[in-house]
Amino acid sequence: MSETTWTPCEQAIKKVRSVISTRIKANAANEIVEIHILANSDRNPKQIVRDVESMLAAQFGIEIDHKIISVVQIEQLEQQESETETSSPSLDGTQLRPKLVSVSLRTINTKAEIKVELSIGNEIYEGVASGTSTTYTKLRLLVEATINALHTSLTNKLVFATEDVAITRLGKHHVAQVVLSLITPIGEQSLVGCALVKNDEREAVVKATLDAVNRKLWFY
Repeated sequence: MSETTWTPCEQAIKKVRSVISTRIKANAANEIVEIHILANSDRNPKQIVRDVESMLAAQFGIEIDHKIISVVQIEQLEQQESETETSSPSLDGTQLRPKLVSVSLRTINTKAEIKVELSIGNEIYEGVASGTSTTYTKLRLLVEATINALHTSLTNKLVFATEDVAITRLGKHHVAQVVLSLITPIGEQSLVGCALVKNDEREAVVKATLDAVNRKLWFY
C-alpha cells in the first residue's frame, strides 16, 4: 500500500485545532508507526495528541498508541515566516535551526536508552545513546543522543563531544546547563548552553544542548 493511502488521515489531522501540518509513516505491514505533527503554540501538546487519537478512532476506526505521536510546536512569528519562505532550510546555509520533536527514555534492568528526534526543515533526524541507568549518566545520554541526531543531519561537518551537564537551582528556577566541545582540525572550543526546566528535565537538557550549538550551526 502506498504512502498516499494515508492522505485522508493526514488531511483529517490537519483539521485538528492548532495543527499546521502532519506526516504519517507506516511499516511494511501497512501499520502506522509514526505520526509527526507540526503545530502552533496555542495549545498543550498533550491535548493535541488526545484529539488526534480520538479523531482517528471515531472517523477511521484506527486505534493507536499515543506514544507514536510526536508534536513540535512553533511560535506564531516563526509560523508566519515559514509561510512566506519559498524554500526549505538548507544544511549548508544560515537557515539551519534544529527543533526538538520528541525525547524518550527506555530502561531495562541497569541499562538506559535515550532517543531524541530533531526536525530541520521538513526532515526528522534521530539520535540514540545508551549506558548505565544512573541519574547523572542519563543526563549525559540526553546530550549525547542530541549530538548524535545533529551529527546525522550535518553529515559530520561539525563534531561535538559532551564535557558536562547538570540541573542546577538559580533563584526559584531549575536550569539545565550543558558544556560541549567543538572539535576542529585546529583544536577544541568549549560551548555552553542552558534552558529553564519548565515541565520536563529531559526536554530542558536537549534544549540546553541545542542552545550551546545553535550559534555554530548558523554558519554551516
